[in-house]
Amino acid sequence: MLLFLAACHSSTGPGGGLHRADLLALARSDSADPIDQALVFRNNQTVSITWVNSDSSQSTYAVFHVIPQSVRARNDTLLADTSTVTLTVSATPGVFGFTLTPATVVFNIAGPPGVDISYAQYADFSVIDSSPSKYPNPAAFAQALKLYYEYAPDQWRALNTGNASNVAASTLSQPGVYLLAAPK
Repeated sequence: MLLFLAACHSSTGPGGGLHRADLLALARSDSADPIDQALVFRNNQTVSITWVNSDSSQSTYAVFHVIPQSVRARNDTLLADTSTVTLTVSATPGVFGFTLTPATVVFNIAGPPGVDISYAQYADFSVIDSSPSKYPNPAAFAQALKLYYEYAPDQWRALNTGNASNVAASTLSQPGVYLLAAPK
């Protein structure tokens, strides 16, 4: 019996992920990144928490939406309805992205938290120059934007994201690193 093995390089990782180099992140044209913020809520409430840019008008960067029981566990312990949950969100400088911590929190896959990212204020669409045949104008690029989650080192997976009027809406996978981007 003969066994042949072949290997080739692919830009996709296990489970259909992409490398960061294969993504065009939506750049931010200003240094008014939002300041790190604690998102504090009770696990039995429906809340929307607005995260603002550090500009003088306090324009919206993102709105996080939490529904009851969207966080299942913390530190390997199931949470009660009345538990208070604290997540911290930090902006990724220069792009529309963020890191959500702590990593010890587990979201409910049947009803995770969500986010609406507003890129109306500081979007810099000049990144489309890197791929003019794919994105001939900012509108084409905006239509292709999705929220990506880094599920493994340098492995990014697109989440179901809806785009409308300079806002990208998506559910969140788990605490970690997120990036608003489109494939190159």
